[in-house]
Amino acid sequence: MAVRTITRGDPHMRAAIAIVIASLTLGLGYGPVRAQTRGDVPALESIRMIDALIGWAVTSEQEAERFLRTTDGGIHWRDVTPFLSSGQKISVEKVAVLTSLIAWVLSGELFHTVDGGRTWSNEDIPGGWVQSMQFIDPRDGWIVSVQGANMASVEQDIYGSTDGGQTWIKAASTRPFEATGSGLDLQLGLYFDFAFLNATTGWVTGISLAEERVYLYVTHDGGRTWHLQKLPLPLLVTSPWGGVTRPPTFFTARHGILPVFYDNLNSQSYRPIASFAIFYVTNDGGMTWTSTTPVSTAHSGIALDRRGQSLRTYSFVDANHGWLADGDVLYATSDGGHHWMKISPTELFTDVRQIDFISSWVGWAVRQTSPFLLKTLDGGHTWAPVPYFVSP
Repeated sequence: MAVRTITRGDPHMRAAIAIVIASLTLGLGYGPVRAQTRGDVPALESIRMIDALIGWAVTSEQEAERFLRTTDGGIHWRDVTPFLSSGQKISVEKVAVLTSLIAWVLSGELFHTVDGGRTWSNEDIPGGWVQSMQFIDPRDGWIVSVQGANMASVEQDIYGSTDGGQTWIKAASTRPFEATGSGLDLQLGLYFDFAFLNATTGWVTGISLAEERVYLYVTHDGGRTWHLQKLPLPLLVTSPWGGVTRPPTFFTARHGILPVFYDNLNSQSYRPIASFAIFYVTNDGGMTWTSTTPVSTAHSGIALDRRGQSLRTYSFVDANHGWLADGDVLYATSDGGHHWMKISPTELFTDVRQIDFISSWVGWAVRQTSPFLLKTLDGGHTWAPVPYFVSP
């Protein structure tokens, strides 16, 4: 596929610049969070619960982010952060959790545990800074590596591993405004993440800045070649518009959801004037995607925190039951996004950076301010703080 060249006078370039500026401006208020109470108990950056008792978390600390594991639903956490050969704990950069026992952690090197963090092995990784990482089973995984000093020279490479991260083989490369044969269009470098369904089929997602289109590329050969996949545009979206895609989540080999956040833009300033979230669904393994009911959101799709994550957070436990948090507002669906119910949670549901549900009733919320961890037992209507402890 030919790469579209953007010229200085291109109106879409003006949209791109406005979107970048807006995303930086809106993200400035979300700096590092420090624990405000409970002495040395750290704030949490993210949480991933496997079931009602076992889960993993990453702390949010300015000095060094740590990797934690719980076996009692989040009350007690054990610090399982890997050590360097010098005896110093690493600062966690990226995490990929597969099961209650298996996880990978990136910090210059790739660390791997198969026993819940009691022991770790480590391997070198290729390329530069790792933008994203995913493993779909104990052996098959991918990383996106970023190299280059500025936008004119940046290169993003996709590497695959079939031995749990011990060795990596480059699958594809992409550069700004340059055809590399992979089919990917770097589009100013603003793509965020990717997800694989199996060893051959996967998607790259992010912001499309060059023109009005959803940034969604699909591969069927393990990441070597990619093709733009089109989605039906919701009626609420009007020109000019921008869109942010997030990685799809699959619940079976055929059933999955694909989050997309749209912004209607001012035709002069290209700043967002209306924003919508929509969860596309697939019943054929991602060959086709069907739109569901859009949800109007207060936050723009380009508003990001300091980690490049959206200020909206969502969680689906299966193809039917899901939640979308937009600021202090929570929406829930029980039919795969076709109908949404607006929930007015208890007053503690504020400053929420992430939600994580394990069933239609039980879920956790990570806050940016104390209390940092909340839990619900009634599908998100009421939330109670979780007073947690961290042990070495």
